[in-house]
Amino acid sequence: MNICICTDGYPSKGLPYSAFIQVLAHEMTRKGCKIVVIAPQSITKYLLRGGKLAPCYFEDQVDVSGDMRIIKVYRPITFTFGEGLLGKWTARFNKWATEFTFKRNRMKPDLFYSHFWVNGFNAERIAHKEGKPLFIATGEDKITIHNYISAGDISRLKYGVSGVICVSTKNKKESIQQGLATADKCVVLPNAYDPKEFYPIDKMEARKSLGFPPDAFIVGFCGRFNQRKGAMRVAEALAQLNDPRIKSIFIGSVADNETAQPDCEGILFKGTLPHAEIVRYLNCADVFVLPSLAEGCPNSVIEAMACGLPIISSDLPFNYDILDSSNSMLVSPMSVQEIADAIVKLKNDEPLRQNLREGALKKASELTIEKRVTKILDFIRERCRQVE
Repeated sequence: MNICICTDGYPSKGLPYSAFIQVLAHEMTRKGCKIVVIAPQSITKYLLRGGKLAPCYFEDQVDVSGDMRIIKVYRPITFTFGEGLLGKWTARFNKWATEFTFKRNRMKPDLFYSHFWVNGFNAERIAHKEGKPLFIATGEDKITIHNYISAGDISRLKYGVSGVICVSTKNKKESIQQGLATADKCVVLPNAYDPKEFYPIDKMEARKSLGFPPDAFIVGFCGRFNQRKGAMRVAEALAQLNDPRIKSIFIGSVADNETAQPDCEGILFKGTLPHAEIVRYLNCADVFVLPSLAEGCPNSVIEAMACGLPIISSDLPFNYDILDSSNSMLVSPMSVQEIADAIVKLKNDEPLRQNLREGALKKASELTIEKRVTKILDFIRERCRQVE
């Protein structure tokens, strides 16, 4: 099966972002698929904010039982105009960049797999002209495509889509409510992790290797340092507790135009990490906290569960497919007091921590990337048979 993945990004040297797309593409390759990626990149952001541009073309190698397979990755240059009045032009330029890249390189995929609805819009016209199925993977924290394309475009997208892979029941409902999909075209498959990258390791050994105190109660956070993810609310909760025995790890960086960073006593680490190092830091923690306000399905929570961490997270619909009382404590994400109370509860109740740890590992065993990709490909084949 030849698949053209249309997405916002793909990791390259010095630009490790969108790792979850690479994990998906690698697993599809291991399942026998031939993958090509089109991921437009903004020269506007480069000119205004600096930073790096990825190569316009590069190849990603995947070891499949000793045989090296190639994923071709195209990163065409495009222009973006923010989320204001000119935001609609961003969608148009991304669409043109995707179509130009497709035609110029004479691609011949069997189907299109677009990550998020905006990239479905990028591929819809090509898929229609080529007579190929179009699948959407919806995992947005909030679906906003209706702000950037016309009602006619939404209608064409709705009827042109062969199937929709939703990371949560929340995303499925939102896609249907916005007139983008019908229930019969949707399947709910939560995000997944790679067991070769996230797994339990001995906590004391991990702490020793990093010089962290062996007897501390360590709270872990992983995500962007912004209002939505809630890093500062975690820091406020820890400051409120003012317990010298509680330490913290904040893995992430400042997001978008926000400048605030988590700040409290007892921070053992704050900043970005190479992806391969995150597992060791997570395994130093006793609990993982993510009081996010909006998600599709939080990858960081699933990766923390794979390391055997009890979870404190938001009592909101995006979590309900992966979190319950067997593996987590759910709180109001804007309540610093509830976050603090949950941290204290888990610190003082070791049997509860152990029960939630076991529940987290059990749930994580269902959420491996191999199982998810198998289900995605089965869904794609079934939907293609139905629309023939």
